[in-house]
Amino acid sequence: MSTKASSNYFMASLKNAFNLLQDGYYSVFFKEFKNRLYSESFSFGLQRDLSKPFEAPSAKITLKIRPIKDEDIDIILEDSGLVNPRIIASQRAILEAKIPTCYVAVTASNTACYMQWLIGNKDNDKIKSHFKNIFPTLKPQEALLEGAYGNPEFRGLGIMPAAMAKIAEKASLTNVRWVNTFVDITNIASLKGCRRSGFEPYVLRKEKWVLFNLSVSFHPLPENLIADYLINTAEKSGKSLNGLDVNNQLKPQTLEI
Repeated sequence: MSTKASSNYFMASLKNAFNLLQDGYYSVFFKEFKNRLYSESFSFGLQRDLSKPFEAPSAKITLKIRPIKDEDIDIILEDSGLVNPRIIASQRAILEAKIPTCYVAVTASNTACYMQWLIGNKDNDKIKSHFKNIFPTLKPQEALLEGAYGNPEFRGLGIMPAAMAKIAEKASLTNVRWVNTFVDITNIASLKGCRRSGFEPYVLRKEKWVLFNLSVSFHPLPENLIADYLINTAEKSGKSLNGLDVNNQLKPQTLEI
């Protein structure tokens, strides 16, 4: 990773931290501070093959997908107190980085209720600059879905899987076949939503913070982890993957980042 990219990532993180303190979110700031002293986390890399037939799920309300407009931002990212402020800060940081393309799902009254970026391989440099090295370099015919966020006022309407599926399909307009996204293995609700959107695991990512230094590695999917995933993302499952000892199942895999 270049010095410039590392510097950009550090400055963005520093700005987010300052904003959290300035807004009085001390507990959130200190939790993030502690995580960066030492923590480990695992995420599924999920992929959808757009060449395979798939019937996208429907939301309980009518949705339209379009690129985000300036007037959407404060509406969808309104600080209602129901969302971790770090998440909202992260969304605004991606917007400020001018990474294309952020799409929104809007209601029949043109109110933005969901946002997510669909990023093609021509923007690999911007991905690396903003997100450091947490994503593999996109290959030709690959795209990345990142920054999913739904307005909490519209929860329970099935918006995420419906909107995510439709946004992913926008990639086919630019000759993309595979769309990738990453979700923490303990985030069962999001994993379920991704599976309903046509995504399935293809790789496992490990992130490790030690004294504010982040290391990222990618690994083949352990068979028993996949078995747990299939059970836990079934429609009626509420089981969590928390506490699963993943480290003992990993074998190194070299991917370009």
